[in-house]
Amino acid sequence: MQGDFAIVTNLHFHGGFRYDQYGDFDPSFDPRVALIYNPFKGSTLKAIYGTAFRAPNFSELSDPRFPDIKPETITGYELVYEQQIGPHLRSSVSGFYNVMDDLIVFDSGSFTNFNADTKGVELALETSWPNGIRGGASYSFQETHNTSVSWEMPDSPNHMVKLNLSVPIYRDKIFAGADFLYTSDRRSLHNTTDPFGQPITVQGSDAGGYGILNLTLFSQNLLKNLEVSASVYNVLDRHYADPASHFHVQDTIEQNGRSFRIKLTYRF
Repeated sequence: MQGDFAIVTNLHFHGGFRYDQYGDFDPSFDPRVALIYNPFKGSTLKAIYGTAFRAPNFSELSDPRFPDIKPETITGYELVYEQQIGPHLRSSVSGFYNVMDDLIVFDSGSFTNFNADTKGVELALETSWPNGIRGGASYSFQETHNTSVSWEMPDSPNHMVKLNLSVPIYRDKIFAGADFLYTSDRRSLHNTTDPFGQPITVQGSDAGGYGILNLTLFSQNLLKNLEVSASVYNVLDRHYADPASHFHVQDTIEQNGRSFRIKLTYRF
């Protein structure tokens, strides 16, 4: 259930909740609420609070050594300020804090629960023009920690930068797009054994940061109900690796170099 309520002309309350009942787990009641305030034209302030729930799947429940695996829960807090700058530019800044309890992970040969939290800030800028040109830029900084063992979370970068631009080539039917993603260093995990030969997981080597450029040519409404796109990913053929999961022997896994994709979509 959800609803939007106008407290006064420029102040809205948006609220809702979700109720879940899975198997023998306790029922989960998860609210999500937001206060949205427009102090003056072109400006918006938002205060957002919400929780979410995920029950263990069959694989996570199948380990007889740990029959008491708990559902995952997350509680999120966010403050957002959005500002219109002229007719074509919009900016935003947001700060967030998430508390994650009983996250399910495969560790040392079995599934178990652990706790983590993350905090950070994001800056974003978006532009849109009547001639069809659209673009955006964002930067986010975050810190995520495994509070159960005081680890930095694996595969969780501190810095991310995203840039994108879309330009019309032929009327409103053919467009060219470019996007760039930068991700900073991330920690990996390493599967090893303790002095008694039992499997354990420790923090592994770092996966280096990288920047990837992708280019896309796409059409919409060129032919009725048909969309076509052609993309080149990792245009500069950057070599980089992502942290592996607990199910891999190696710490990091090398990712694809330059690759191509053609996509046809027909709707009827």
